[in-house]
Amino acid sequence: MENLIHALRPDYIIYAGAIGLSLGCLFLLVFLYRRIQWLIRVIARKTTGSPGLLRSLRNLVLIALWTCGFGMLLFMGFFLRTYHVFTYEKPVAEVVVEPLGTEKAGRITLVVFSPPSMRQFVVQGDQWMIEADIVKWDNWLYLLGLENRYRLTRLRGRYIKKAEEISQKQTVYSLVKDEEHPLWKVLYEYGEWFPLVNTVYGNAVFQSLGNTKQYQITIGTTGLLAREKR
Repeated sequence: MENLIHALRPDYIIYAGAIGLSLGCLFLLVFLYRRIQWLIRVIARKTTGSPGLLRSLRNLVLIALWTCGFGMLLFMGFFLRTYHVFTYEKPVAEVVVEPLGTEKAGRITLVVFSPPSMRQFVVQGDQWMIEADIVKWDNWLYLLGLENRYRLTRLRGRYIKKAEEISQKQTVYSLVKDEEHPLWKVLYEYGEWFPLVNTVYGNAVFQSLGNTKQYQITIGTTGLLAREKR
């Protein structure tokens, strides 16, 4: 069902609904214009004939059905567009996990899509974790096609138990050249004061190192997501 909804093109539905609704309003204006003309002629005693009550009622009902139908189509188009915007996920990276012979260790192949790169890392722990900096805009801007700004910052190993986090070897790799980039420092300090910015925050996703698997990392309006590719 979800795939079917995403396959629909809301822009086409919006265009069709807007055109149909505009035509319905035009038909209504023509209908009212003719009735007003007839009424003026009656008042001026230039005509005494009937405008055809049943025919007029039929035309008015047809115009109302046409206008309401395309109005509902326009509403559905905007609803689908909003649904697409707030459920859209942009692929940003892929992670291939290969467990090593030693316990609590694995080899990570990280493919980043923008800018394109592929690197391999050996990670210690029960899980691998990717961290990112994210700028989230005010929600209405997503309806205009704006996407979250982000940068993937680190790949690290993660232990499930707190005691092992403290006592075991930590593996942390930087994914950026400048970890103290001045723009991101300003965004973290003053981002919420900027117009159109909802918040600036750090986000992370993590998954198991236990088996050979491939994951896709995406970013949506809520931040990073990690899903296994099958």
